[in-house]
Amino acid sequence: PNSDTYIEKDLAINDEIDKLRLSATSALLSGRKDVVVVSSVSCIYGMGNPSDFYKNVIEIERGRMMDRNVFLRRLVDSLYVRNDIDLNRGNFRVKGD
Repeated sequence: PNSDTYIEKDLAINDEIDKLRLSATSALLSGRKDVVVVSSVSCIYGMGNPSDFYKNVIEIERGRMMDRNVFLRRLVDSLYVRNDIDLNRGNFRVKGD
């Protein structure tokens, strides 16, 4: 929806809202039946197409082998940023060969 309302963004609050929105979206797309979503002002910011969300899911299972370079490429393709110093949400760190 469009409106002429200006909403000042607080980075710390928006970061928490983003975490909650992604968690709710993941729960809904996983098929869980026990999810309740209560919307707030944050719902005016789009999450994007669900099929695009699915395309960026990387399934990791204990004991399953995955090529390291393929995994790192998938992270980058999913818009994660390699940052060996600042480990925040959206960044990843690589150690070893």
